[in-house]
Parts: sequence; C-alpha cells; structure tokens
Amino acid sequence: MRKSIIKDLLLFLSFSAFVLSLISVFEHWDYQETFVDIEKQLKAQVSNADIAKEIDASILNSDFEDARMYLDIAKSNGYKVNYQKYYSLIQARDTDFNRLKTQVTNFADGFISGESSNLSGIAGSVTADFTVVGDTRDLYKEYTKYQQGKPVNELIVALSGTGIGLTALTIGSLGSAAPAKAGTSIIKLAAKTQKITLRFQKYLVKLGRNIFDWPVFTRIAKQGKGLKNLRRAAKQAYHPEAVKPLQEIAKSVNTIRKSSSITDAVHLLKYVETTDDLRRLEKVSLKYGSKTKGLFKLLGKTALGTVRVLRRTTGLVLSILSSFFSGLFTLSFLFRK
Repeated sequence: MRKSIIKDLLLFLSFSAFVLSLISVFEHWDYQETFVDIEKQLKAQVSNADIAKEIDASILNSDFEDARMYLDIAKSNGYKVNYQKYYSLIQARDTDFNRLKTQVTNFADGFISGESSNLSGIAGSVTADFTVVGDTRDLYKEYTKYQQGKPVNELIVALSGTGIGLTALTIGSLGSAAPAKAGTSIIKLAAKTQKITLRFQKYLVKLGRNIFDWPVFTRIAKQGKGLKNLRRAAKQAYHPEAVKPLQEIAKSVNTIRKSSSITDAVHLLKYVETTDDLRRLEKVSLKYGSKTKGLFKLLGKTALGTVRVLRRTTGLVLSILSSFFSGLFTLSFLFRK
C-alpha cells in the first residue's frame, strides 16, 4: 500500500514537471522579426543594365525625380552607370521654366479632378481634400452614380465621408488630426488610381462601413439639394467613435509620405495587403526615404520580406530537454507493471 502511494506521488510529480516544462517551451517560443537585407537582395537581383534601363525610361518619360532616385540608389550601392551622361541629360531637360509650367498645370488639374499620377497633380488633389472641396466632390460623384442606379465605390464613399469628418476634427483640434487627414486623402487617391490591393481594399471597406453610414447619408441627402446639403448629410452619417483603426492606418500612410513623397506613398500602397505589410513598409520608408519607391520597383514585394529568429534559444532548448525527460519519466511510471 505504501509502495503504491509513493508510486502515485512520483507519477504526479513527474507529470507536473512535464506540464510545467511544456509551458516553459511556449514561453520561450518567442520570435523576433527582422527585415531581409535589402542591399544584399539588390546586388543579387538587379544588374547594372537593369538600373540603367530604369534611369533611361524615367528620363524619356520626363520623370526626372525618379531618374535622380535611381541614380542615388545606383551610386549608394556601387553600380557602374554613366553618371555624368545622365546628370547632364536631366539638367538640360529639367529646366526651371518647364518645371514651373508643368507643376502649375498639373496642380490645377489635380485640384479640380481629384485624379493624377504626378507629384504636383497629387498635391493639388490632397490640397482640395483639406479644403473639403475634394471630399465633397468625390462624395457627390458617388451619390450621382447611386441616383442613376450605377455601382458605387464603397471605399471612395467611406474615405470621402471620413475625410469630411476629419477635416472638421483637424480644424477643431488645431491641426493635430492633420496626419490622419493627409493619409486618408492619399489612400483615396490610391484607390482611384487602382493602386490598392483587393485584399487591403476589402479590409478598408469593412472599416469604412463602421465609420460612414451610407444608408443614413442617402436618406438625409434626399431631403435637400446642393453640395451644402451633401456635407450636412455626410456629417450626420459619420461616426467618429469608430474612426480610430482607419486613423492609425492613415497615420502610417502619412509617415510613408513624409519619408518619401506623396507620389511615392500612393505608388507604394500597391505592395500592401495587410496592416502588417503597411507597418513593415512604414519602417522601410523611414530607413530608405526617397529611395523606397525605387527599391520596391526594382525588387517587388520581396523588399517587405522578414526573417523570423527565436529570441531566447538557450532557454528554449533547456525547456525542450526538460519536457522530453519529464515526459519519458512519466511514461515509464504509467507503463511500469
């Protein structure tokens, strides 16, 4: 009898040790996420001819900022291209007069239409959003489609409605909501130019439905006419208590914009499928700044790759060994006759 009690006690102790060691394994199973070596990837995947091709195409299309960006990437990574030739071509074609003329025209087009693919045009579009003109214009376009029985772009609706609400918040908070407002405008422009992945778009639409109540908006909008009535309807359909998740995303997008440029931020959203992708992109842009877009155009989404490394490998190994021996000890008691 006494021998049986001792056996049960030892079995209980060995099983307890096995359970505790398993818990310890999970506690030590902690990964640290580190970015892949982008410079190493660049040298392995991109040749001198590849980067020269991008510079030539940029100059041919009068994308002189992109041409300078590729030249910076080439120089900082030791690529052998004809720097003197390229800088001379850019200087000859990118004159102050041509630049000013193009910028004024594109800014006006972007402000009025809300659609552009160049820096000054995008700046015009974002500026329009900050004056409520842009968001009201886009909401009016979608409401007109609704009245005509045409499909409505839910993402544009949600972002425009949110934008009107954030503009009021920006004014009321003396500009503290401006980063989120700018980020929202950039996301909207990326949506218009089809730079947002389907997966990320679905996620944003899901958030947008909680923030902007389209049925409420259409019901109130029908009660009057004019853009002033649309803004009134938008403010009543806007739910500021639900805006935080989208606000955080917009702030990250604005950080990418500050690190690179408005145009680059719009382009870079095409590589984002999840909030994790956006978080990584934000970190990459903080490190590489104006070179970020060029690196992604050369490397694709592999530039967002990460390597997962265990933080505490010694503790993990000891915990696994402890689990093995305590488990073995427990089994020996269970099957001992």
